[in-house]
Amino acid sequence: MDVAANARTIWIVFGSLSGVGLILAFIRTWAWYSKSGRTIIDLPTLAKFFLYIMGIVGTVMFLVASCAAVWWLAFYKKEYNDTFESDTSSIQKVFRILLIVSFALKTIDIIHLIIRQATIDIFFIDWERPKAGDVNHVSAWRTYFVANEFNEIQTFRHIFFIDWERPKAGDVNHVSAWRTYFVANEFNEIQTFRRIHVSFHLLFVLFLLKVINLENLALAGPDITLSAPTFDGNYTAEYNRIFRIGIAFPVLLGTGFIQYFFYIIFYQRFIENKIMNFIDLCSVSNISVFILDQNRHGYYIHGRSPHGTTDVNMKDMLMNLERESRMLSGTRGLQANSTEQIFIMKINRTFRMQYDLLFRKYSDFVGPRRSKKDKEHYTDVLLESYRNLNSFLCSYIDHSLPAHEYYVRNRYLVEKLFNYEFQIGMTGYNDSLFFVDNEKTFTEILFYGEENSLFIWNIITFLFIDFLSSNYVLAAIVTYLLNLIAVALRNSFGRKNLSKKTLVPRELLI
Repeated sequence: MDVAANARTIWIVFGSLSGVGLILAFIRTWAWYSKSGRTIIDLPTLAKFFLYIMGIVGTVMFLVASCAAVWWLAFYKKEYNDTFESDTSSIQKVFRILLIVSFALKTIDIIHLIIRQATIDIFFIDWERPKAGDVNHVSAWRTYFVANEFNEIQTFRHIFFIDWERPKAGDVNHVSAWRTYFVANEFNEIQTFRRIHVSFHLLFVLFLLKVINLENLALAGPDITLSAPTFDGNYTAEYNRIFRIGIAFPVLLGTGFIQYFFYIIFYQRFIENKIMNFIDLCSVSNISVFILDQNRHGYYIHGRSPHGTTDVNMKDMLMNLERESRMLSGTRGLQANSTEQIFIMKINRTFRMQYDLLFRKYSDFVGPRRSKKDKEHYTDVLLESYRNLNSFLCSYIDHSLPAHEYYVRNRYLVEKLFNYEFQIGMTGYNDSLFFVDNEKTFTEILFYGEENSLFIWNIITFLFIDFLSSNYVLAAIVTYLLNLIAVALRNSFGRKNLSKKTLVPRELLI
């Protein structure tokens, strides 16, 4: 075989795919540029362009190296002889370069992903209003909150929660904060939720490679066998590094697809769908979620209850759910007689300026620590700022602000393909657009919506470590640890950002 020709072919394929990736990076940067509301190409725009290029080129290098290794294993395994290693030393250097650079670039891409998701603006809109004269009111949400957390650690057969709360006579301004805490806590839990469970995935891969002995297909020899090799004397089996990539890549990819389709087809249909459960919780708690991931772009989850009020006792809560199950109440959708609750927002400049003004007054009192002497005063100011922002967003959603109007429409096919919304349908300069988000693209602010990038990074890490060490077990351990670090960073920064933007104490984000 002509080793130089094979290496040249690999670089040609890489160059061709990188050209396509450059176009894709330009499209993503253009979409980000529009969503951020910028008017000139500045340094942040160029930085974003290079970050997108690094992530795409890292993926291209990984795909080229992995597919070439599979092709190498399929066509050259039977041709192995005593001079194979020396004859192919140059091609192994090519694989080493591709894997090292792809791992570095994809790691930078994951860091960029974590920073992007952990710096969003988020606010929980509370639609609840105090009920005058309700002297028997004791909210059930404290009990629901504790029960939900206990459900994750339960070990007892019988349990009962004793509620010591008593109604306050004459408290006409009472609106419980526990509904907001409950929604915030659930949002915090799904920030790092993924459809592919990394621990199970790696164990499944090691089972196939080490127990079923698929690893033996990468032995440095022409024989194709799953049985353990036997040698006389002190001679030990050696593995070809490219062959190891060629067998590990399809195993990693296949087991990941199996777990992914199991979740999509079975788990989320018959056991639990965490994303839809969160949407349902918003409606049950009368809390909407207002998210801005860019300056002029964001997502809205409509959680306004069709019952009008949900800060009620257990009896009223159960009756509300019963009426809704029998279709005796209104629908949960934003528009009349609709069920659409998830929307992509494209807001105008004037709304963003007003939002920033109110949010600045609100956020100025969140960060600095106050002395005990001023704590009560600043708490009152903070709550007043919170109520002003909440009232502004409620009025905006209710079309009660003539200066800040919005319109709702479905996304066109080309908008779904490019994941970018055009300004078609706006009737005025100050109009904003809400797009029905049936594809749930709002999950892009969660690990759930970036499953592809995270999955590719996990595979690259596994193959990179194995190429250096020729040890699948070590590769699985390092992959697990790096993924654990990424999850810990996302949880830590995301929890801090969520607490700062929503006024929920970090201690309650369990």
